[in-house]
Amino acid sequence: MNADVELSRPIFGWEVRRRFQWSLFGFVLLSATAHALTFFLFRIADPTRVSVPPPAPEVSLLLPTTPENRSLLRRIEADDPALEVAATSVRPPGLLDGKYKPSYETLRTSPRTVAESSDPVPIPPAKDPLAIIRGSRPREVPAGATPPPVPTRVSFSPELQARAPQSPPDLAFEKRSDAPLEAAKFLIGVTDRGEVRFVFLQRPSGNPALDQQAANQLPHFDFSRGTAPITWGFATISWGDDAYRGNRKSEIKNQKSK
Repeated sequence: MNADVELSRPIFGWEVRRRFQWSLFGFVLLSATAHALTFFLFRIADPTRVSVPPPAPEVSLLLPTTPENRSLLRRIEADDPALEVAATSVRPPGLLDGKYKPSYETLRTSPRTVAESSDPVPIPPAKDPLAIIRGSRPREVPAGATPPPVPTRVSFSPELQARAPQSPPDLAFEKRSDAPLEAAKFLIGVTDRGEVRFVFLQRPSGNPALDQQAANQLPHFDFSRGTAPITWGFATISWGDDAYRGNRKSEIKNQKSK
């Protein structure tokens, strides 16, 4: 029997303890204390704000019942700006009677006019009509008479005419022309010492060889001294009999006359 009792007992000993749980009561008390303390802190440290309503609007009337109000009213009346605005201004007579005059009608600078020449224009005297008729007749050249040869001449523009040499050197040509020639025109630059520094062909004669020979001989002309560093002008070459081969020029003149 003792063996059966021992077999009926559990292996582990689970004893039933019936005691009051004071720990739960302690946790509840602690929680209540914490809530009370928090409520106390909020009420004391951060109290509820009390809003004060704004005061009611008040109206003060300045009535001449007291000496202070009467003096203040007199001062306000003396400083009234309406009195100055309403003051009558003196209007000058005839202010609105003036006529508008544009500024462009007033002549400030007189226009420049052409200067009148006091020197009379020279008019040559009239020629005799019979002399004009006689002069238009061709002159008869006696048989066997040869006209004198015409040399090649060089003329200069007014810029270089005053400085041109009195006796210019004669132009010599190694190559001559068989065809008629036109007057050649060169643009030349003369220094202040009278030397021909630049030579540019402006209008050819029709024979490049003669133009080149003339351009090579123009720098040998000696001009007088001047003030400008470079004086530009034109040199025109009128070809003479020495520019043609043989009597080619006279033959050309005879062909033209025919």
